[in-house]
Amino acid sequence: MAKRSIKKSEQPMMAALRAEHRHIANVIALFGDQLDAIEKGQLVDTHVVYETIDYMVRWPDRFHHPREDILYARAAELDSELADSVDSLQREHDDTARRGRELLECIERWREGSVPGADVVKRGREYIKNSHRHMNAEEKLVFPQIEAVLKESDWIEFESQDRLKPYADPVFGTRVDRDFRNLARKLRLGVKHGIERGVMTEWVSLDALIESYEVFSIAYESTRSVTQDHLKAAWYDSVDIVKDTPFTAVFRCGLNNTRLSARWLGEVVGISKDALEDLSRVNQDRKDQIRVLKREGY
Repeated sequence: MAKRSIKKSEQPMMAALRAEHRHIANVIALFGDQLDAIEKGQLVDTHVVYETIDYMVRWPDRFHHPREDILYARAAELDSELADSVDSLQREHDDTARRGRELLECIERWREGSVPGADVVKRGREYIKNSHRHMNAEEKLVFPQIEAVLKESDWIEFESQDRLKPYADPVFGTRVDRDFRNLARKLRLGVKHGIERGVMTEWVSLDALIESYEVFSIAYESTRSVTQDHLKAAWYDSVDIVKDTPFTAVFRCGLNNTRLSARWLGEVVGISKDALEDLSRVNQDRKDQIRVLKREGY
């Protein structure tokens, strides 16, 4: 009777890295769609174009790649044949970070009107090509070698290192960072193409209205969440105070509630300030997109 081969279970750390690659691929695919739209003269959300690369610079380059580098370095110590591949990939991480910063600067200048869209398209496609090639090399060549070389004791040691713990993804994590709200929305709904030229300006205004509504919705949910947290804190604190000092409980509860109310008010003011800044940015994005449309002859 032939032995049944038992498939080795995937290490959680490797599963996390592969999942992050899928997230990165989704962001890059959206960026590619935006570049196609720029090249064809179609409607494009300039802030989403900015957010895609801002995400790449602020998250994968800062948290994903450094964690990979740590695994690569350990694998190279155990297998000298991996040394050249590891060195190449680590240098590519540095190069990708540099390219990302340069591309982000190019996009900023394009949004200001000082750089043509063709420059963004050229630099952007080079960035996409290099990113796909790099991830394919990792997935098909290096990841399997790492899994073959590293032992269970290595993985156990890695689990205790803070530098290798997954960081909350600002787009695909449990809570979307407000700086990437437009990117998350586009990924969720898909990119709108093929809009009739005669209604592009109207669509820009409608999209800005929808974004403004989302800003209010996020602010409302944040305020509600903060309020619930403070009410719970006030209740639990009051219960503890009554148990500990029943004779002075009324006075101490009053002081504590005043302190919690001041903190709550500060957080609500902060939420309101963020909402106003977001609404201002939405309006500025609408003006930027209309300016791009006029520049392209729409």
